[in-house]
Amino acid sequence: MVKIGIYDRYLSTIGGGERYSCKAAEILSRQSGYQVHLLTDLHASLDHISDRLGLDLSGVELRHFPFISPHYAQKITSGYDLFINATYLSSLPAYGKANLYICYFPTPFDIDFGTLHRFLLLFQKPATLMVRLAESRCSSFKDIEIEGGLYEPQRFLLGRGSWSSGSARIKFGGPAVVGIKNPASSPLQQMKVEVTYLTGGQAKSTALRLPRGQSKSIDLGTGPVEAKIDSDTFTLPGKDTRQLGAVVYEQSPKSVVKKFLLKLIGYIPQFVISYPRNLDFLDTYKGIIAISRYSQKWISRLWKRKSLLLFPPVEVEQFKPGPKQDIILSVGRFFPEHHNKKQLEMVQAFRQLCDEYPQQMEGYRLYLAGGLSEKKEHQDYVQKIKQEAEGYPVTVMANAEYGRLVELFSTARFFWHASGMGESEARHPEKFEHFGITTVEAMAAGCIPIVINRGGQKEIIRDGIDGYLFDSISQLKSITIKAVTGQFDLQSMALKARERARMFSSENFTKELLNLVDKYLNHGSKHNNCKL
Repeated sequence: MVKIGIYDRYLSTIGGGERYSCKAAEILSRQSGYQVHLLTDLHASLDHISDRLGLDLSGVELRHFPFISPHYAQKITSGYDLFINATYLSSLPAYGKANLYICYFPTPFDIDFGTLHRFLLLFQKPATLMVRLAESRCSSFKDIEIEGGLYEPQRFLLGRGSWSSGSARIKFGGPAVVGIKNPASSPLQQMKVEVTYLTGGQAKSTALRLPRGQSKSIDLGTGPVEAKIDSDTFTLPGKDTRQLGAVVYEQSPKSVVKKFLLKLIGYIPQFVISYPRNLDFLDTYKGIIAISRYSQKWISRLWKRKSLLLFPPVEVEQFKPGPKQDIILSVGRFFPEHHNKKQLEMVQAFRQLCDEYPQQMEGYRLYLAGGLSEKKEHQDYVQKIKQEAEGYPVTVMANAEYGRLVELFSTARFFWHASGMGESEARHPEKFEHFGITTVEAMAAGCIPIVINRGGQKEIIRDGIDGYLFDSISQLKSITIKAVTGQFDLQSMALKARERARMFSSENFTKELLNLVDKYLNHGSKHNNCKL
């Protein structure tokens, strides 16, 4: 079997990048002779991802690995015939037989750094040496494989507690002792836990009932051991919507020195270890894949590297026009930083349209749909949007199921997209849409796109033919009100938009991806690194 690993650290966010990586995984898993793993170091559920993205990932295996350091990546990547890094802003070096790097955009790695971040980077060299020392002295880094079910697997490797999702799966190559706790913050007075494990060819199990605030250590043997820890689950009040189970600890015997090292490196922020001082990590990849000509242009300018173009896959056949309603739709993840989707600004534009043209806009609704993580700043951003929309026909739909999104595309009359509005491309090219998958989905559903004249959107829309491009809020409002009042031939444009969308179909993506993978699997060692 040819082993292929696709690394997407942000798998759980289920954004456009995740559709790209997961569609590639789906396609490759259907090929005879390919074994495909999706790799992530943050907890994710393939069933949930499949439902949200409308993909069949039944032939894909999910693997969680704790990010300890770039050096630790050798353990993760070296076992693959082809390793594909599909993580945004990743500086992970690759050690597979052949390695590809999918670049959504060559965003500067210090894009969000403040004064404190830059100060801490002064200690990068001693911090890296400390982590290397811990890696060499602590056998758990080499002997433990976390297959899934832990929200922060790196904490587990460092001997600290990690929340489980209610079903954690862990392999131990050496002595295995796990601690299991019903934490004091749990609402469960009693937590039922069942530990099943295979050791020495024998299956064993232990059932526990843990009162709140109490823990229990279980010696699973000398290894190798495969363990599964199932527990009752709960959700905490507030903005954390995760299903939480028992807290799990790695408690195999350690010397005082090892305990000190693990404790020490547990306080080192990940960015201090992973921040690249240069682009040497790219030398470990035989090819860079750009998702648009816009990204390709900036890869050349900022990274001085050549890249191959592979447009993202769009399931255009799943999007069909239905009876249209007076709906303006925008779809994109909710987050305030980087290339955020400008949902707040779109709400403000919609409010102004409703106030300035009350008769023409009567009956129109604005729908904002997209993925939303548990990060506080993301949750706060959505609350700010809702406050701005109060009193107006605006619906905010976070983490809507894929089927509901398809329905919205089918019934929406217009589609808005505004990433990069008000930004300078010369100063911050990363803040613009790198391609625009949702724009293509809208076009496939016969929805008229009215999108910003920046970034990858210009590669999709032919202005005035299959959609409209705007440069400012005033232009967005002007185009929209003309469209609403019937000043454009929307029926003809919808047909042309559907025809244009087929150019970015999953069928075309599949052909190009398989050719690319075959090329690098069979001839990867003969390729030069992608330097200009």
